[in-house]
Amino acid sequence: MSATRTIDFIGKRRLFSLISGTLVLISLILTVYPGPRYGIDFAGGTNIITRFNESVPDADVRAAVERIGLTDASVVRFGAEEDHQFLVQTRLVSTITDETRATVEGAIRAELGAEASLEYDETSGDKLFVVVPESAFGSSDTGALDSATISGAADAVAERLVTALGAAGLEGTQASLFGAPIARRFQVTVETLQGHVADGLRSEFGDRFASIDRVETVGPRVGEQLRADAVQAILFALAGILLYIAFRFDLRYAPGAVIALFHDVMITLGIFVILREEINLPILAALLTIVGYSLNDTIVNFDRIRENIDAEDGRYDLYELVNRSVNEVLSRTLLTAFTTVLAILAIYFLGGGLVRSFALAMLIGVVVGTYSSIYIANPLMIWTSEFMAAQAKRRDTTP
Repeated sequence: MSATRTIDFIGKRRLFSLISGTLVLISLILTVYPGPRYGIDFAGGTNIITRFNESVPDADVRAAVERIGLTDASVVRFGAEEDHQFLVQTRLVSTITDETRATVEGAIRAELGAEASLEYDETSGDKLFVVVPESAFGSSDTGALDSATISGAADAVAERLVTALGAAGLEGTQASLFGAPIARRFQVTVETLQGHVADGLRSEFGDRFASIDRVETVGPRVGEQLRADAVQAILFALAGILLYIAFRFDLRYAPGAVIALFHDVMITLGIFVILREEINLPILAALLTIVGYSLNDTIVNFDRIRENIDAEDGRYDLYELVNRSVNEVLSRTLLTAFTTVLAILAIYFLGGGLVRSFALAMLIGVVVGTYSSIYIANPLMIWTSEFMAAQAKRRDTTP
């Protein structure tokens, strides 16, 4: 047998288990407080990609977006610099905010009567509905308000609605009777968020502003569902891996592999919380990629351990055998990590703003995953083997 490295990885298992346990505990606390900074994918909001006809400083675009009322928006350059595109991200899904809604409701009641009611939620987008009181329509000759009376006065009431909304600061509105006349329900269409942004940027930059190229909107309820689906996806992935390792190798290998993967995901999330990086769908993809990369590294170690166990024919010291196996595949583990990190660094430094967060997550995950495949998965495999052997011995000695 050729000589191999003799680094005592397993001998330091308690020290590194303490370090890893502490880091995972801190990460768990951080995910509760202050909690992840969810992106629009998971929290709801709107992505608007804008295009300019010539180069425009980033700071000027950010200042213009703030002046048109999107104070919470982030503005980053999108695509190649010569494309003159910017991504505007805001938590708003409509020009109607909570503050605007209160103002609009007050204006409508002042114009049409205190009984007027406003129907709007985040799923309505650029539409709201107003139920108008009977007093706004007058009455028929018989004193009873009928469909004909409502229909006849609908245009006049719609004009009053538009006037009230304009007084509340909503421009470009249109109102019309919606549904059965007797319900006295009006649909009001307001200026879309992207239209508001386009008008504002055109006013700020004139002919230098070209167009709105793309708009993506995610409602808060959809974002909440996506968050639940993301957690579910990761848990299903870990459960599937547990079953695969138990079937492909042996049950004693499975817990170590899954706990190592959980360790990698949690530490990556914890670092993202500390850095206040957004958690969005690309980051979810990065986390699942990290799970796959780390699992591959762990399986390489487990495969060599299993080969050496089979070669020893039952006569071996498990600690020494695992340590030798890890040393035998160490060069492969480090070279794989090194070449992967080189590719990720190229993406990070040469890619645009949107892929940098993905590359950062991958960089953290590859480093942590390489570490865990050595210092977490292998010691846990030893512990599981000893536990299972002790249980089997107890069963054999029990009368």
